[in-house]
Amino acid sequence: MTSFNVKADVDDTAAAPRSRCWDGSPESDADRRFFDLRESGYTGWIDQDGYPVEDPFAHAGADAASWSPALLDDETDEV
Repeated sequence: MTSFNVKADVDDTAAAPRSRCWDGSPESDADRRFFDLRESGYTGWIDQDGYPVEDPFAHAGADAASWSPALLDDETDEV
């Protein structure tokens, strides 16, 4: 019986791309967009789907504009 010792010239990293997630889990589409934005130099807000956000408080409307840290003191004084 003849045995052959064949070594394939295959790049293992091409088959399984390296994850940039902290735990090594596979990257979702949102993860890929997030890491691509950060690696390209983007420093702004990013939503849960990995897209850049222009104004993170736009959805809050007038409530966000009237909020201040003093409101926390008013709410926490009553026990």
